[in-house]
Amino acid sequence: MEGGNRPDDWTERYRPSTLSEIEGNGDKLRRVKLWLDGWSEGSIPKKRGLLLSGPPGVGKTTLAHALAKERGWKVVELNASEQRNAAAIRESATRGSQNFSLDNFSTDSSETIRTVVLLDEVDHLSGGFAKVSEERIEKSIVSEEEVSLKGDSGGKAELLNLLRNTKNPVIMTCNDPMRLWGRGGNWRSNRDRVLRISESVIFERVDRSDLRRIALRVLDSEGIGIDPESLNALIDSNPGDLRALVRDLQSLSCIVDGHIEMSAVRDLSDAVVRDSQINVFNSLKKAYTTRSGEVVAEIVRNSDKDPDEMLAWFAWNNQSIMAASGLEMVSRAMCRSDSFLATKYSNRAFRSWYWGSALPAQAIASVSTGSSENEVFVSFPDFLRRGGETWRTGSLISDLSEKLGTSRASVREDLWPTLLAAHNSSL
Repeated sequence: MEGGNRPDDWTERYRPSTLSEIEGNGDKLRRVKLWLDGWSEGSIPKKRGLLLSGPPGVGKTTLAHALAKERGWKVVELNASEQRNAAAIRESATRGSQNFSLDNFSTDSSETIRTVVLLDEVDHLSGGFAKVSEERIEKSIVSEEEVSLKGDSGGKAELLNLLRNTKNPVIMTCNDPMRLWGRGGNWRSNRDRVLRISESVIFERVDRSDLRRIALRVLDSEGIGIDPESLNALIDSNPGDLRALVRDLQSLSCIVDGHIEMSAVRDLSDAVVRDSQINVFNSLKKAYTTRSGEVVAEIVRNSDKDPDEMLAWFAWNNQSIMAASGLEMVSRAMCRSDSFLATKYSNRAFRSWYWGSALPAQAIASVSTGSSENEVFVSFPDFLRRGGETWRTGSLISDLSEKLGTSRASVREDLWPTLLAAHNSSL
């Protein structure tokens, strides 16, 4: 975990460099290792790509680097902070993936030295899967001047081209696969096009025991002690995000003198706002995979969202999760529920208001297969994002993207919400 030069950022200082140092998702790690073993034997697997999806902070990108390092393979990485249009992907990734390392010709080893192509946060690729003409791609590559390909134009189509033709492993990471497939009517066919030529491994948030081992390992290395109750409180406040845990530990180290007590953990909890959407994501996943009316009733009661917000979440996710056969019946319940929400303006009993989210939840349970074989991807409703209207933000996001040298998707999803919060009074 530690190198000769210790980085100031603890998330880099304690980033695992070998598979044995990675905590959590043991069965997922074995699947990834098995897929890479197919490349190690000199053959090319039927599925040349690997899609690692799951919440941030669970080690997807770290795993890709660690496995490549263990095998002595090189990594070509293209992340969300760079332009990823068709020309950029072809120049940086597609062409690089066609060639074996020159080290193959300067070593006596029988082991094939590969180049791992790592595409980080592919769900930030904007646009659809439409192809860009070969002429425009080649012109963009050879020209030193800015040409017609901007942002992520043709990026997804070139991604498919890369996955079909690569002679080296291609590993993609994403937080929300639904954003990669797209929210239009073709999202299922887009998903199938990608998964026909790439394996999918879905990572989950790590559990308390994994968090505890990481925390104690980091603190021991730094020579910092911690009270048992303080460690429990720190872990209780963490949704299973290893990266966030290490950052919390570094923050605590700045305000204590060699030992962490409960008062310091409370101070940190007051200052840090953890992801408030964890509960609603888990709640909806359970609602979409159960046939029990009792279970969904409990989910609605215990959710951190009020009924009108829950109705909005159901309305947004139904179209991409549910089959057409059940969607019509659920939609009738949604319309009925929407009328109940007005109760909060006419009386204080709120009984009908409660049914605003309870009815659609019960309707979803009644048409659910009750099977969790297919992973359910719940996403945040775009229409609930404050200040997200295209007419309001389009030009600002374009300007920021150009000045910062990053993609519009990265600015829109990562930077823009923070700017809105910081300048709330003026916006």
